[in-house]
Amino acid sequence: MTDKASEKDGRLVAQALLSEIITLPYRLTPEELVLWLRGRTSDADRKEIIGTLSVLKRSGLVRQNGEIIEPTHAAICADEIFNA
Repeated sequence: MTDKASEKDGRLVAQALLSEIITLPYRLTPEELVLWLRGRTSDADRKEIIGTLSVLKRSGLVRQNGEIIEPTHAAICADEIFNA
């Protein structure tokens, strides 16, 4: 896989993960989120999910409040704009 294809795949994973975090009716810990995603898709890889969470945190789109992962206000607003 080329670097561009790999980068695009990474963006798609981040987008899907952020969408799940925003739309879930409750907040989960990182490990609970991994288990949730594994139940929804068989190819959910723990290492990839945790790595993507780190990217989303550094980007300011999610924060960890104690053990719980939650979307930031910016992420919720962006989601509303992109999905309007």
